[in-house]
Amino acid sequence: MDVDLIKALFSVYVVGVSLLRILDENEYFRLTAMKKIWGCSRGLMLHFLTNVIIPLLFAIVYLCRGILSMATF
Repeated sequence: MDVDLIKALFSVYVVGVSLLRILDENEYFRLTAMKKIWGCSRGLMLHFLTNVIIPLLFAIVYLCRGILSMATF
């Protein structure tokens, strides 16, 4: 299996775990701290960006790279 595909799978896993943590009833320490520092809506937005959107973008990039590297064989 290509290294980029493994990175893409790991990024999808990180996105899934982060989404489950955000949707959970109990808030985790980092989310509570970010809400306290940045305010409720900005803290949630920054937490969502850093823990969901950025890993999702990495997943898309590495998935595309992995597919392209498999197509060149």
